[in-house]
Amino acid sequence: MKSTKQSDIIHYCANHIAMTITLLWFAAISVQAAPHPTKDTVDSLLHCIDTAIGQTDKYVQKKTDRIDYLHTKLDKAETLSAKYELSYQLYTEYLPFVNDSAIFYLEQCTDIARKLNDPSKTGGCLSLMALCCSNAGIYLESVSILKTIDPSQLNGIDLGLYYYAYSHVSNELAYYGKFANMRKQYADASTRYFTLAQHHLPSNHKYNYMSQEMMLHKHNNIKQSLSINNQWLQQVQPGSTEYAIVAYYRYLDYKAMGDSIQMMYWLAESVLSDVKNAVMDQGSVWEMANQLMSRGDIDRSYRYICFTSDCADRFGSRQRLSYISPLLSRIAQVYKAKEERSNRSLRYTITAISILSLLLLIALVYVHRKRNQLAITRDHLALSNNQLQDTNAQLSSLNNQLSSLNSQLTTLNSQLSEANRVKDEYVGRFLSLCSIYIDKLEDIRKKVIKRVKNRQYAELVELTRSVEFSNKESNELYANFDTAFLQLFPTFVDDFNALLKPQNRITQPDNNTLNTPIRIFALIRLGITDSSKIAEFLHYSVNTIYNYRANIKNGAVGDRTEFEDNVKKIGMP
Repeated sequence: MKSTKQSDIIHYCANHIAMTITLLWFAAISVQAAPHPTKDTVDSLLHCIDTAIGQTDKYVQKKTDRIDYLHTKLDKAETLSAKYELSYQLYTEYLPFVNDSAIFYLEQCTDIARKLNDPSKTGGCLSLMALCCSNAGIYLESVSILKTIDPSQLNGIDLGLYYYAYSHVSNELAYYGKFANMRKQYADASTRYFTLAQHHLPSNHKYNYMSQEMMLHKHNNIKQSLSINNQWLQQVQPGSTEYAIVAYYRYLDYKAMGDSIQMMYWLAESVLSDVKNAVMDQGSVWEMANQLMSRGDIDRSYRYICFTSDCADRFGSRQRLSYISPLLSRIAQVYKAKEERSNRSLRYTITAISILSLLLLIALVYVHRKRNQLAITRDHLALSNNQLQDTNAQLSSLNNQLSSLNSQLTTLNSQLSEANRVKDEYVGRFLSLCSIYIDKLEDIRKKVIKRVKNRQYAELVELTRSVEFSNKESNELYANFDTAFLQLFPTFVDDFNALLKPQNRITQPDNNTLNTPIRIFALIRLGITDSSKIAEFLHYSVNTIYNYRANIKNGAVGDRTEFEDNVKKIGMP
């Protein structure tokens, strides 16, 4: 048993070393290409990001494996020093992954430091805990924690962390404050604490570099900030979590300098490193979605903002969610503009169809006159029977062709009308849901403010951790979808069952609600055939969606390969 565990540890370490070598190799190539990136380089990185986002589960699993390994070592630790080191390692793993867990292990580090009678280390852990709170937008708790620390008992890096935590929360309050005089007070305090932090943090510490770059940006000294960033970049491992932070600050430098290619390159580098390291606190992905939105890449921007929204939920950062909502509203406005353009195009198409119909009417009148002329000619000139039959056959063929054309135009007009009706219905419901969710977010914000003012922290934690809220929102979304779909296709369930054998037909518990199999094929009827997209909407795994589709098609009356095509035709004229 012992040898098995040792082999597992050796195997884990070997995999970790191999992954590190791979990241170093990839980073070396990236750094060589970095000085002179082109638009093609940025486009290539965006495709790499698309691929990495599709493999998020793999990266999250690697992160979880590392955390489980540390948990195992912590359970076996016997000395307080070993427990402290392993708890601190777990904090560093959770720091960009799950904020609540990072705070939990910092609390353990704090307790152990107290048992070790080390007030400096205790204060350093509390400072990092306050920093976690301010990063997640929990400013009141951050300030409260910092007030419990006696800086006279701190020394070295612990004192530097204390000043940096104070400077960070002061900077956040200066940025989000509502009153100008208080914002100035917080900004001055932030600058003062930044200066103190630099005196006590090691020169190569990431918080030291971050504080220097922020101060230089405040004074618009971008060249000096980029010089600091160059020093920082040489000291980090390419592809690592800290590399993503350095790349993001480098993006800010080039953005301030107006170098669009360099700034997009380094932003993409930051995003790619964050995704591959399973970082859930992703400011760079949100910023990339914003940049892509301004450049007109709406679809990719929407995918990225949905991805970072899911990550923010997992991390537990209400600050990130407050950034995402306005961008989602902007995307809705852009889609509305696209819909208006589509409606204009539809009107042009209907106008063209009307003109074609007029031409068809003229052709019919022309044919009618020709028939009359043929009858007169037959009466007066007594054309031979074969000639009359040939001419009549030609006219009949022309009439059939014109009738066929008229039928095709009628079908096309019906399909266009149906498509417009479906789009209008779903756009209206989408905008209505956006408005409802914004109102709910405002209601939650008021509840949070009320509980914070009343110091009802337990109720506040219960409110933010409630699973019923998420389930309720999901059920409400599905109910809205079911209602809208059944309004558009009221006979869909009966028509769908008609395609199945009697023993395989599905019975609905409620005429106004769809169950999961019917809902999957309802999405297919709307044109959403990708199992991964259906899985995201219904909160199932891709394998589950695939199994549902396969089981239903096995019960088809006819050829199972044509079953989904037949579903797509339900409700069509």
